[in-house]
Amino acid sequence: MTERELKQIGINNRKLVQLKAKYEDLCSSYGISAVQSDGMPHGMGGTQSGMATVEEKVDIERMISALRKENRELIERACEYIKTIPDGYIKAVLSYRYIHCFDIVETAAVVRLSMWECEQICKVHFNNVF
Repeated sequence: MTERELKQIGINNRKLVQLKAKYEDLCSSYGISAVQSDGMPHGMGGTQSGMATVEEKVDIERMISALRKENRELIERACEYIKTIPDGYIKAVLSYRYIHCFDIVETAAVVRLSMWECEQICKVHFNNVF
């Protein structure tokens, strides 16, 4: 397991958040507006609800499922890799930093080490291993 693969977990998580937000925006703009309450059918008011929107939603759903699958596999491999490390502090720092995607400040607070020590653990571990 390389450092790049561990960092990819966080990158995928950020992409998932963006895709989910885009998907929710598409879903919320698709449908009948609740503003018109006179019982008569009305147009969508300029928003497109045709096949292009449906195709875009399907594409986003596919991208989301592909990212989830890739992330699941990366997390499983990362967990197996981290389990092989004998030192508890290194396990904790790598786990919180890369699997749970905490930044260095949150990782240091949870593990109760200084930020410098957490940074050094990450740097030294990957320089010695790879």
